[in-house]
Amino acid sequence: MRPPCELVLREFLPVIRARTAVALRQRGLSQSEIAERLDITQAAVSKYLSHRVAAKETDLGDKALGEKLADIIISGSSSSDQAVKAVCTACMYLRLGSTICARHKQTVPKLKETDCHVCSELLGGREQGLSSRAQVLTDMEAALSVIQQTDGFALVMPQVRANLVACDSGATSEADIAGVPGRITVVDGHAAAYGGPQFGASRHTARVLLWAKGLWPETRSCLCISGRGDIVNAAEEMGFTVYKMREPASNAETIAESATQMVKSMRKRAALPALHVPGGIGVEPILYLFDKGALTLAARCSRICEAIQGDAASRAP
Repeated sequence: MRPPCELVLREFLPVIRARTAVALRQRGLSQSEIAERLDITQAAVSKYLSHRVAAKETDLGDKALGEKLADIIISGSSSSDQAVKAVCTACMYLRLGSTICARHKQTVPKLKETDCHVCSELLGGREQGLSSRAQVLTDMEAALSVIQQTDGFALVMPQVRANLVACDSGATSEADIAGVPGRITVVDGHAAAYGGPQFGASRHTARVLLWAKGLWPETRSCLCISGRGDIVNAAEEMGFTVYKMREPASNAETIAESATQMVKSMRKRAALPALHVPGGIGVEPILYLFDKGALTLAARCSRICEAIQGDAASRAP
């Protein structure tokens, strides 16, 4: 079992680091500064600059990539993610039937015998599981951007904070649900998410989404907000069919059990379902909104916020 990652770690990265170190040295950085920028030891920098690694002529390390990385690092702000992106992009290109692919088959002859195309299948979008999970994260990022730009989102924020979760059609567990680490909070009156979406980041809201997906198979996203009466009314006016539980509950399993009986007892199935859980002693009312995608759900919630803002403005003296 010899994956290409082993080859990348052993041969590709050392050459790229060496060429980047040389490029940074040519731009006037000291060995200690290079070590700090590359997050490696000064001894490693000294080794790279001595050409003990770089002198190994190989097509795995593109000299132009070293120059590009040096420019990114010198530029300063937000360079870490851009540098990682540049390295990973180059690596993926070289794994798609190029030099890393050829070197890997040379290192592991059995791969050549079987005409291996694993990297092209995984990186070329033919692996449905990977591409669909990537799309979930892309939609989540766009949805969070909408929420953070919605002026009135603080009006629907519950005390336990809001959360947005999403999944693809194959989701069966919490690990398959993308959520917001630490939930969505309010900073200076505006919604804020302190981290990007991650799979497995939510437990409670993820379980509620899995429950909803079982009843409405096309459901792919859930947003939990405050369940105040004016918010529920605004959601209904926006087209949501709100199923209203009679008793308060804070446990996802209890919510699912009670709500399932209620939903199944109703003849009409909702195109845009929502679930209202009433408040009680130590429990605030919560409204769970469901939709086919995170981005469309965020847009609907934004319109709910606008409606609530408008009502508040009309009642102002």
